[in-house]
Amino acid sequence: MRKAQKGQVIAELEEVLAAQPHIIVTGYRGLTVKDMTQLRRALGKLGAKMKVVKKTLFKRALGDDARAGLADHMEGPVAVTFVSDDAVSVLKEMSAFAKTHNLLEFRGGWVESQLFNAAQMVELAALPPRIELIGRLAGVLSAPLSQLVGTLQAVPRDLMLTLQAIVKQREEAAAPAAEASA
Repeated sequence: MRKAQKGQVIAELEEVLAAQPHIIVTGYRGLTVKDMTQLRRALGKLGAKMKVVKKTLFKRALGDDARAGLADHMEGPVAVTFVSDDAVSVLKEMSAFAKTHNLLEFRGGWVESQLFNAAQMVELAALPPRIELIGRLAGVLSAPLSQLVGTLQAVPRDLMLTLQAIVKQREEAAAPAAEASA
């Protein structure tokens, strides 16, 4: 590759890095072209783009920003996946693919402005989807409010039931007295 071509590749990578908030680095040694194409298509449906990159050019494109730590996770042939939206769903898809194709392995990544190693990427892949986590959080946050509303409603309800019982008791006490005087 000539120097001009390298400069162009670095510029393209810098542009993609600036636009994509999440980066997943994987090793793919031994996967066939057919397998890689299958994975790329599956990831493309999720809004992710996987590229096989030259490590030296990718390291130059990373520069000195916080993501430069990704260079430490680039050993052997690597593919870099750029994710624009939900990184966890992409990680789940890659993890499912890795179960049937043992040759795909996580090396590291940059997700939600944090650097992760391979083990942490596997843990992220095991997380429930973002929508489910938001639903769980909403449930946890609404539970104390629901209990408070129930408690506040119980006081007037209990008072009303007590008053009704007193009225009924007095009516029952007054009924035999009215029958005796009649």
